[in-house]
Amino acid sequence: MKPLRFSAHCKYVLTFMLGIAVLLLSPVALAQDHVINLKDADIRAFIEDTSVVTGKTFIVDPRVTGTVSVSSQAKLSKSEVFQVFLDVLRVRGFTATPTASGAYRITLIQGAAQDAPLSNSLGRGVLSTAILKLKHGDAALAAKLIKPVLHSQGRLTANPGGRVLVITDYPENIRKAREIVAALDVDQAVIITIPLQNISAREAKDAVQALMGSGTPKVRNNIVVGETVRAFAIDATNSLVLRGDSASVEQLRQTILQMDAIGNAPRGQVSVISLHYADGRDVLTVLEKILPAYFDKVKTEAVPTVAYDPGSNTLIISAKPDVQKALESVVRKLDVRRAQVLVEAIIVEISDTAAEDLGVQFLLAGNEGSGLPFISTNYSRSAPNLLAITGALAGDSIDSVAQGDLQNAAISSLLGLQGGTFGIGGYGSSGLFGAVLNAVSNDTNSNVLSTPFVTTLDNVPATFLVGQEIPVTSGEALGTNNSNPFRTITREEIGIKLEVLPQINEGDVIRLEIRQEVSSISADASVLVSGLVTNKREISTTVLANDGEVIVLGGLMQDDEQLFTSKVPFLGDIPVIGNLFKSHNNTRKRTNLMVFIRPTIIRSREDMMPLTQQKLDIMRRQERRKTGGTSSRLDGALQNMGVAIPPYDTQE
Repeated sequence: MKPLRFSAHCKYVLTFMLGIAVLLLSPVALAQDHVINLKDADIRAFIEDTSVVTGKTFIVDPRVTGTVSVSSQAKLSKSEVFQVFLDVLRVRGFTATPTASGAYRITLIQGAAQDAPLSNSLGRGVLSTAILKLKHGDAALAAKLIKPVLHSQGRLTANPGGRVLVITDYPENIRKAREIVAALDVDQAVIITIPLQNISAREAKDAVQALMGSGTPKVRNNIVVGETVRAFAIDATNSLVLRGDSASVEQLRQTILQMDAIGNAPRGQVSVISLHYADGRDVLTVLEKILPAYFDKVKTEAVPTVAYDPGSNTLIISAKPDVQKALESVVRKLDVRRAQVLVEAIIVEISDTAAEDLGVQFLLAGNEGSGLPFISTNYSRSAPNLLAITGALAGDSIDSVAQGDLQNAAISSLLGLQGGTFGIGGYGSSGLFGAVLNAVSNDTNSNVLSTPFVTTLDNVPATFLVGQEIPVTSGEALGTNNSNPFRTITREEIGIKLEVLPQINEGDVIRLEIRQEVSSISADASVLVSGLVTNKREISTTVLANDGEVIVLGGLMQDDEQLFTSKVPFLGDIPVIGNLFKSHNNTRKRTNLMVFIRPTIIRSREDMMPLTQQKLDIMRRQERRKTGGTSSRLDGALQNMGVAIPPYDTQE
């Protein structure tokens, strides 16, 4: 053990060494008894001796300097010695912070909060970090009350409107903060429901908004957030729900009941109802069907009438007061905010097409009087056309017109060649000959992924189309002797089309009437026929899906292989040599097609914003990747619209 070093500027008496000596002499009996008496002792010597007694490892910051004085007559255990050590450091403006290795870093309190661990079991002299969660109160308000009890170097973080506090301080101060939070975080609000008879719940909600808000109050999800009271209008039952402190809620209840009583005053012959969500034309159709039920022919009273003003989306009802009241109740129940449904489709198509051709053609023809026979092979699925090439080489043996036709045919045949071609030929006094070998292999792979999506109101059909309108001949006539030829053309839509009619049922189960179509022009087939040939894949079905559930609508797994062999009879069957009299063509096409669907219910602004943010992030990320910049034109468009640009996740 190192001896204690004495200060060069002062004297001190340390009976602490006596305790250590006793510990060495009797480690079993006196292991927990220590007495500390220091006066103006060097703090680094104090740290070294504490390390010996407690067995802990300390990493000392070079800025830790000075002297300490401690006086104790009571015997202390090792843990008590360590607590005294931490308290002395704190008095001198230092602190000990535990590290991952188990050692303690002794440094200045200033700036040490950032290294404090997240723990609640450390000693009272060690900085630690705690997270406090509130159930009812505002974290920012609680922070104002907690701040005075914290250490000057402690840290306190609270987001306005949130319910989480992050505190870095000594454990005893954190305990005080917990007690303050426990006293504050009590829900003292009361909730009452006020059924209304004569005024609408929305009118009452607007009154609460005007009474409780100073300036423009906050409105969230049809909830008016005032100073102390929140009001929520229930249109289905024409009721108003109030939540807040009991005094304010009771005062508002009396006011609203007085308003409702005044609303029972004698009505005029006409009432005007402004609609908030519903289309007045649809509501008018419903009211016109039920108006006969409110007309009493026996009393020969005036027939109730309802008119609609499209400019203001307002209904005007002319009827007796009791009929007006009944019709207004119907209108309030119809004029509610309807949920929306986001329908996303995933169309995946993976296809593989392979083709192989191998053919041999030859020709032998003698001139007039040569005695050589005419022998040739020619296959319709093989290129080039050997007969056309040989005829073009015949030269002077045929007339000029026929020679020109053969040369044009030969050129067209050669331009259509694919793969590898080998040929020989010649023309002499006895005749002409030629042989051509053609081999080709084609392999085409495609992977098509389409993700169309559309948002629509519940029970409202929607259509999504991305594609083209192509001209298709629907009829033609030449007339007598081609005197008046004409052709009629119609436009056909091709591309990706999604038609959907969602219906939200109980338990957030969505009934979907879906028609999904994917069409395109077939380049290969259009070459073989006159006109355009289109590929078309269509699913028309009705399914049930839960909110946010991905289901499969349908699919196709196809493996089509075609083998063509053309040969000369008998000669083509001869082993080995028979290949000179054959032409092979092999085509194989594999197609895997799947269509998936996912509906998502959107009931409020809070439901819509994350979905919109997600789609915006995809487009902004793609544009930034393409331009290699830090901003996109989409960001500029949002700014021009006066929309604050939201942050987005930069991860792919």
